[in-house]
Amino acid sequence: MGRDVSVVLKGRGGVMRLESGEVRVVRGRVTWRIPLRALGSVESDGATSVRLRISGDTSGDGFQVSSGNSNAVGAFTEALRRAMAGHPPVSDGAALVSTEPTPRTPPALSSRASRWTVGVGGYLLLLVVLFAVVEAPDQVGWLTATAFLLPGGAGLLVLAWRFFLRDPWILRRRGVTVPGEIVDYRTSPKQQAMNPVLRFTTAGGVTVTQESTVTVLMRRRSPAVDVTYDPQNPSRVRGGRAPAHMSAGLFVAVLGSLATFVPLTGFVIAVLDSLLHG
Repeated sequence: MGRDVSVVLKGRGGVMRLESGEVRVVRGRVTWRIPLRALGSVESDGATSVRLRISGDTSGDGFQVSSGNSNAVGAFTEALRRAMAGHPPVSDGAALVSTEPTPRTPPALSSRASRWTVGVGGYLLLLVVLFAVVEAPDQVGWLTATAFLLPGGAGLLVLAWRFFLRDPWILRRRGVTVPGEIVDYRTSPKQQAMNPVLRFTTAGGVTVTQESTVTVLMRRRSPAVDVTYDPQNPSRVRGGRAPAHMSAGLFVAVLGSLATFVPLTGFVIAVLDSLLHG
């Protein structure tokens, strides 16, 4: 008997899902349930597509899914053929094939788009409520400034952390430093800064060539450099100190902090002053 395996292939033509002794082919709002005994053959080039032929059906084209992922195509084909080995095909496989409506799955709130939608919607709702209850001119002024500047300030803080400060902070906490060398510099015509390409040997003896996640403004005279890498993610590396990179990150972070907290603090102080002396 073939092993009971579960594997999914997604691509053009729908989704094929092998599980519980059958193949489910999902195309839009319709799902075909095909028992393994209803399959006559599996045709695949092992790289781009899989086609299922129903036993006894000489006129139909079967079910085909094409994918640009050769690993997924090969894994699905191999798993399906192993599973079919324990299920001899019947003479009329079409009689065993059934259809059902595809369950409608609502968008997951964990997706990035949903989180953005919920966040923006909640922020706008909060502003509507605050503008409805705030009447004092100074409070309205601070609230208006907060409404416009806080999103931009928060965006600057995210930018500073993600592109400038995160990697140096992580490397400072858990990075390992080894001797290395700079073998190249990569940049684009629109950028003044450069990303060194570093070659080094990890503490485990693995030689790595990786572009630095920290930018520099000038080329070093000597290619030799101490390389700090993240053992949990060797693609996160830097070579030597990068004061320009850190200065840019701190500058953006300061701007973001001012835009975020100055108007917000002014609004809170105005509200507290009104409550205490109103």
